[in-house]
Amino acid sequence: MRALLLCVWLFGSVAPAWAAAPAGLSEAAAAIERKDYTAAHAILTPLAERGNAEARYVLGRLYAAGQGCPKDESRAAALFRQAAVQGDPSAQNSLAAFLLQGRGVGKNVSEAAGWFRKAADQGLAAAEHNLALLYAVGRGVEKNPQEALKWQQRAANQGYAPSQYVLGWMYLHGQGARQSETRALHWFRQAVGQGDARSLNELGSLHAQGRAVPQDYAKAAELYRQAADQGYAPAQYNLGFLHEEGKGVGQDYGKAFEWYGKAAAQGDASAQYGLGVLYEDGLGRARNVEEARRWYRRAAAGGDKDARAALALMDKGRAPGVRSAGKGGQETPKGAKRRAVPGDAKAQKQPAQEAAPGVAKAQKKGAKQQATAGDAKAQKKGSKKQAASDEAKAHRKGTKKQAASGDTKAQKQEAGKKKGGRRARTSDAS
Repeated sequence: MRALLLCVWLFGSVAPAWAAAPAGLSEAAAAIERKDYTAAHAILTPLAERGNAEARYVLGRLYAAGQGCPKDESRAAALFRQAAVQGDPSAQNSLAAFLLQGRGVGKNVSEAAGWFRKAADQGLAAAEHNLALLYAVGRGVEKNPQEALKWQQRAANQGYAPSQYVLGWMYLHGQGARQSETRALHWFRQAVGQGDARSLNELGSLHAQGRAVPQDYAKAAELYRQAADQGYAPAQYNLGFLHEEGKGVGQDYGKAFEWYGKAAAQGDASAQYGLGVLYEDGLGRARNVEEARRWYRRAAAGGDKDARAALALMDKGRAPGVRSAGKGGQETPKGAKRRAVPGDAKAQKQPAQEAAPGVAKAQKKGAKQQATAGDAKAQKKGSKKQAASDEAKAHRKGTKKQAASGDTKAQKQEAGKKKGGRRARTSDAS
């Protein structure tokens, strides 16, 4: 599957039934919930030494995160393996992730696939998701789009948002599944119901394009804003674009600058180019050619072709926002065509980062908290995944799909009046 980034979710959700386990486990769960990791470590250590698989798994999470103890990925991997051998599915999933990434243990993709399969066979949604991603790209297993689709569907049917997003992407782009905008819309909506930022961005793009739904820029802006508020760079760029173009929101170059700035700070090359355009044209800020050049350079370093072209024109001594004089002897603006957002592609290329081992309310009732690598905290820091949506930001080869405008001929002509006439972006699978 093109553009699929292997998104490894370290800690899947299972129902370990803390209450039915030794009393120490429920005490450890309570300590973790109140973030007293030192107490949790003290409670879990003797239980793990006595061979309790649940205690070994959760203790491994503490070592992996460095909570209540010094961070020690080798120790975490060893504890995960002990619990995995005892049949704990969450431990199997976490051990597989460590093997895939070479964290605390030698990298072994084939063995990782085997452990993902063991956990998936027990119905762990996170493992089903990870196994599907391996089948999609052929890592540790023979590439098999049908198997990838099957396992993603199993996880999605359990309500697992990352798989719901990937299924939506697969149906939207016809990758590993027959193209169906209706089915894509269904799965994106399912994930949006859980607040998934990538799906919010995709659904916003569908509304902006009028695909599977009536075109509605105001709705697109609303959805982009929800994802942008989570720190999701592609949505921040898209929201900035709508403010720049005045579509669905009032035209406001200041807000465009603000949202481009947030995305650019996370390394988003398209947003960096957008800032260059605003600086060059004096939109939202005083005109500053040197600042424009600086942002073009950063965007070009990130692979933005438009930025490279702009720099080339600057080097020739001609402003990149204008063409050579036409027959009338006057220079005309050169509208820069924007590409689609590659979603989390850059981050998704990286291995998943561990999520903190907090125990949610569900754990009180006997369910382990699911921890994903693509959480908001990681996104705000600009960390590069969602879990590796390589998760598993698992294929950078994804085509950058134009999301916004559904531009008519007249709109394109209007966009050509200034270099900011770019189109918004969609995400890649993760």
